[in-house]
Amino acid sequence: MKPIALHSTRAGASLRTGLLLGVLAAVFGPALLWLLAALLPPDVLGQAAAPWRAAVLLMVVVQGVTGAMLVLHLLARRLEEPLARLTEQAHALAALRPATTLPLRDQAPELQPLARGLDALRERTAQVQGELQAGKAKLRRAATHDALTGLPNRTLLQELFGHEAASARRQARSLALLRIGIDRLHTVNETLGHSVGEELLTGMAHRLAATLRDSDFICRGGGDEFLVLLSGPVGWDRVATAAERLLRCVEEPLQLPRSGQVLGASASLGIAMYPTDGSDFAGLERAASLALQRSRTLGRGLYSFYQPGLDQALRERIDAERELARALERDELTLVYQPMVDAGSGRVLGCEALLRWQHPERGLLAPADFIETARQCRLMADLDAWVLEAACGELAGWLGQGLAPGRLALNLSVQQARNPALSEALRDALDRHALVPAMLELEITEDAFLDDPDGVPRALARWRTLGLGLTVDDFGVGYSSLSQLRRLRPQRLKIDCSLVRGLPHDTEDCALAQAMLAMAAALGIEVLAEGVETAAQRKWLLAHGCALQQGHLHGMPMPAAAFAAWLARSPQPQALA
Repeated sequence: MKPIALHSTRAGASLRTGLLLGVLAAVFGPALLWLLAALLPPDVLGQAAAPWRAAVLLMVVVQGVTGAMLVLHLLARRLEEPLARLTEQAHALAALRPATTLPLRDQAPELQPLARGLDALRERTAQVQGELQAGKAKLRRAATHDALTGLPNRTLLQELFGHEAASARRQARSLALLRIGIDRLHTVNETLGHSVGEELLTGMAHRLAATLRDSDFICRGGGDEFLVLLSGPVGWDRVATAAERLLRCVEEPLQLPRSGQVLGASASLGIAMYPTDGSDFAGLERAASLALQRSRTLGRGLYSFYQPGLDQALRERIDAERELARALERDELTLVYQPMVDAGSGRVLGCEALLRWQHPERGLLAPADFIETARQCRLMADLDAWVLEAACGELAGWLGQGLAPGRLALNLSVQQARNPALSEALRDALDRHALVPAMLELEITEDAFLDDPDGVPRALARWRTLGLGLTVDDFGVGYSSLSQLRRLRPQRLKIDCSLVRGLPHDTEDCALAQAMLAMAAALGIEVLAEGVETAAQRKWLLAHGCALQQGHLHGMPMPAAAFAAWLARSPQPQALA
């Protein structure tokens, strides 16, 4: 077989050579004859050669044209296949399909620059495609994962829930959605800085994820919250066990390497079951949020299952929030003032500004009817700002009338006590109304120190710097200790009315009141008894050294104009130095 192949190859080469020689002879033979005839003198060829010379010329032209066409045809055949491959590569690049490199040695010399250009374009296209794919992957991760913790976000959880819910419907099983909120994260942010808060949140995210099973799914829910989807067969007992495990893992102290802190935390948790509490993701998430709010209302470190009654509570709360926001806009809020007196001499020592809401339908409302709503919907800062401005304006008006109302006491929320901007707001209000700091006294409840044992003392220090008076309100209903009072050093304590109410007949109330008076005296702190309503209470308090009193016996809470009139006819008003 090999000799045959060799013979065939030689025969093919001989044939191609012969064809080439024939073409050359056909094209150039007549041309040579005509050239010879044209060069020879006419007398050599004779007169008969003229027609022959014309025929030879015509043959030369015809053969030249035929030869040129043959050469062009051969050249086209030579370039046709490489051009087709280059065209195919160009089409692949245009369609962003993979394109192979064409070896340059297989290309005609005329096409090699074009082939090099297409190869360079192919390489750059592949590079750009790789960059686009990497960017697309980054965008996809950014859209479905939390940048801080690295956990999936709510968008990805919602997508996964769709698949899990479809599977649960087919298999007639339940799912559970847990909403976990880290308690008092805002306190960490305000006291230790946001970087520490973010490190704490990231550490808790990894700890919670490690506590779950592989089949469960956790994502960042925003702020201080996480969402957990428990899949597989779940009953309330298994969900409760998982909730307890998650709450316990949060309570373990967490080492924060970057900040060098070791922090403890707690969490609250709300649970909603699918499909009982919600048929879609939005409904289930809403139910879990309501259950989380209930847990936080009951206390920290607790979990609650969703209950249908929470919907009605939510609607009522939303209505109350809307009404309270309108009350600020429509000037439905007002202040009333209750005098604080020296019960021995009857002199006015000051007054307390008390907030009221003149509701268009429910009448005059006390703070107990709306303060909790204000806390939940984050309107406390707006309320405090309104109270500060209104009280300072009315105090300036009384002073302009020549009245001496004494010190004006204002109640502040825990949120405002932690807010460093409050000092600036107080300074601006005093300057705007031409008041000296000694004219204002700020009251903060005893339980505020327990809620924020570090932030509140710092706030008190800032207020002292301004020259403001400081009072611990509702003293006796919380758990303040002697060491806390030594640390805080308020100018005044107000004995809560719940203890004054039993005086002088309830022996336990008498014993507690005597202990408080003795403790305050030992620390050099003034004591004011609030809620004094009877002459017997006034007499007992005076006998035990508590002359500063406030209550209906000495004066009811009054609107600004009525208080000014009462003040004008009161004996020996106390002017501030």
